[in-house]
Amino acid sequence: MSAFSFSARTILELGKELISSDEVALYELIKNGVDAGSKTIEITAHIILTKNEMQRAIDMLQGIILIGERKQATVADVADQIASWIPASVKEDDKATFLKALGGRDQSPDQFESSLRAACRRLNWIDVEDFGSGMSLDDLNNVFLRIGTRSRRAENITGAHYLGDKGVGRLSTMRLGDLLEVVTGRSGESRWNELDIDWSRFSHDEEIDIGEIEFTPVEGAKKHDPNESGTLIRILGLQSDWSLDRFQELLHDKIARMVDPFEAGAANKLLKVYYNSTRVIVPSVPRTLLESSHASAHGKLTFDESGIPTLSGSVAYRRYGADQALNQVGAELYSLAQTTVKRRGKKGQAAIQAQPIRPQALKDLGEFDFDIYWFNRRIVEKVPSLTNSPSETKLEIANWSGGPMLYRHGFRVLPYGEPQDDWLQLDVAAFGTSGFKLNRQQVIGRVRVKSAHTSLGEQTNRQGLMDSDAATALRTIMMWVVHGELRTLINTIDDQERLSKRDAEERALAFRDTQDEVQEIVAELRSKVDSKAQPLVDKVATGVDRLADQCAGLVRRIDEAVKEVTNEREKFVYLAGIGLMTDFIFHELDRSVTYTLKLLAESQGRNRDAALRSLHSQLTTLQKRISAFDDMTGEKRQSKSRFNLSDVINDILEVHQNEFNRHRIRVNFEPVPMTIKAVRGMTIQIIENLLANSLYWLKQQDRVQTGFEPELSIKLDPAEQSLTIEDNGPGVAPERREVIFQPFISSKPQAQGRGLGLYISRELAAHHDWQLYLDNEVGRKRPRRLNMFVLDMGDGDEARSANRRSN
Repeated sequence: MSAFSFSARTILELGKELISSDEVALYELIKNGVDAGSKTIEITAHIILTKNEMQRAIDMLQGIILIGERKQATVADVADQIASWIPASVKEDDKATFLKALGGRDQSPDQFESSLRAACRRLNWIDVEDFGSGMSLDDLNNVFLRIGTRSRRAENITGAHYLGDKGVGRLSTMRLGDLLEVVTGRSGESRWNELDIDWSRFSHDEEIDIGEIEFTPVEGAKKHDPNESGTLIRILGLQSDWSLDRFQELLHDKIARMVDPFEAGAANKLLKVYYNSTRVIVPSVPRTLLESSHASAHGKLTFDESGIPTLSGSVAYRRYGADQALNQVGAELYSLAQTTVKRRGKKGQAAIQAQPIRPQALKDLGEFDFDIYWFNRRIVEKVPSLTNSPSETKLEIANWSGGPMLYRHGFRVLPYGEPQDDWLQLDVAAFGTSGFKLNRQQVIGRVRVKSAHTSLGEQTNRQGLMDSDAATALRTIMMWVVHGELRTLINTIDDQERLSKRDAEERALAFRDTQDEVQEIVAELRSKVDSKAQPLVDKVATGVDRLADQCAGLVRRIDEAVKEVTNEREKFVYLAGIGLMTDFIFHELDRSVTYTLKLLAESQGRNRDAALRSLHSQLTTLQKRISAFDDMTGEKRQSKSRFNLSDVINDILEVHQNEFNRHRIRVNFEPVPMTIKAVRGMTIQIIENLLANSLYWLKQQDRVQTGFEPELSIKLDPAEQSLTIEDNGPGVAPERREVIFQPFISSKPQAQGRGLGLYISRELAAHHDWQLYLDNEVGRKRPRRLNMFVLDMGDGDEARSANRRSN
């Protein structure tokens, strides 16, 4: 029987790929100590002469560097120079041992260089010592010396919370140095166990098989106390230059971020770090710095006893005292956790389609929380007791910024928040707009997950979480928080997210993207039917072209219509409203044609003709819808007229009847005569937007609730001159009752929801001196939620309006 084998040098390549830097190597050794159950871990850099100083001494010996009056140094000169470089933190006994190892001053330069290299290789080291469970001789043989062992992985599967379970952490020692000495032992053993490894034996220069290199663990010194346990990892033959400055920089930057720095003192409680005999303190994020941030977001994902998820918390713009709550429950949360994909691209354009998230993905993700702090670097000030000037504050922010870092059980998951990582696309969004708002250099934050590696696994090469639905859900939810909520709040308050006329025109013309997709499908449709059905296909194609012309006509008349409007806010509402309407029409058209194509593939004969006739009827219905909106673009678009609101509602419901049937939505509406004086087109748009909102959330609830029976109720009250639209979908949290009417606020997935529908509807209502609000009666359809919108078209009685709009 044959089996795979590999050369010894493969270990070197493996270590290089999996352990990418010295700080990652040190972090892996720290995690090993934590996984061993040690409450504290001692790290000592025992550095008598740095690698750079050693090389400088060699250059002096070889005449590359001259001393004094440009003369070549003698061995004695170099020995004196070396003695002066040894830091004061080195103990006198260690200093004497090192100088003795250099040998006499009567050596030749080559002999002295050889002695110097050997002394640095054996007397400079890094120790990582834990006081955990330790390892037996059997553990050293069968676990430590086995790359990729699944010993901890098996325990993680049964519920353990080991930080590492890939079995590759021991390669960290190879990254740091050529020589490894392990001294370890379990409680109850009388002696320590020892293992020495010379990683240089895995050289690229030798073509030997991995199995030919053997290392044998042995019993070592006798313990002072048999109950002692723990592991000492000593790394010699150091690869990097470990000066005090470099060691402190690593501890203050990379390692400081490894143990949750938002928990004051947590790192120093776990880590006792020394450079020779000098203690090095690991800093935490200063609380006073966080308290001086200009905006923040805090929240958590939890599950109730029934397994229904809730995202709760708040975003706040402290500078202006503005805040708004996060409270997304059930279907609302599943909606915002959806991902979007591009499909059927043409000429650089692409349509967007939402991909629903599986409920199991959120269960796998489990509970998590987050804290995010934003600083406007242009206006930072000194922070009392921390900095003395704005420039010092900026440096302090720079020490910790980079975007939200990810932690599991208090320890960091790399590389989230690293310079090369923009997992929440903060820079992409910031640099794509003016102002550079909310980029990673202005954000300090953390996300803390609790799920096990088995549900939310990490890549072996420390390059983030493995691709999974749970990992995607975490990223999508956090992007909604920072972009959909925090960034929108900042921009709204600063009034720097105003859409120009050009921006609004682009929104109005967005239907062109979907038009291209539809025309492609019609072409495919034509190729799928026989010659007898071609006349029907021609009618369909003509209908698509007519719809496109009508939508284009709406947009072409924008300039004329806008001339009538002097108020910039009303101009924006009008243009964005046209964009929403045309966008909906062509997405509905896309759905209809695609569905017909599917029916054609599954049916024959008369059924094929029936499918085409049905599609043609739907096109006719969509044309009626455009005609209803056409009033908005005419010269008299702001002219009010008297009409029966019941008739308008009936017409709107008829347009949506196919959609109601597809999704089993029961609609309750009893027409009653109610004549109002209003702009007909604007009234239609208000109702359409409210209806579209209900339809979306009913569909979302149906995806996550078994046995759900979607229901929509519309009521007219002529006496009160009001219209109510209520559904039994997920509803809205009471604290977000007013937030949902703000522009760009949406719980729909990124790239799908614009967050303008309700805002536009309220603006159109205000044009008529009407009130549009979410009724404040909690629990009508769902516990602790609001589900009914009210359009009050009465005489504007202030007391009644104030009562209904109150919290």
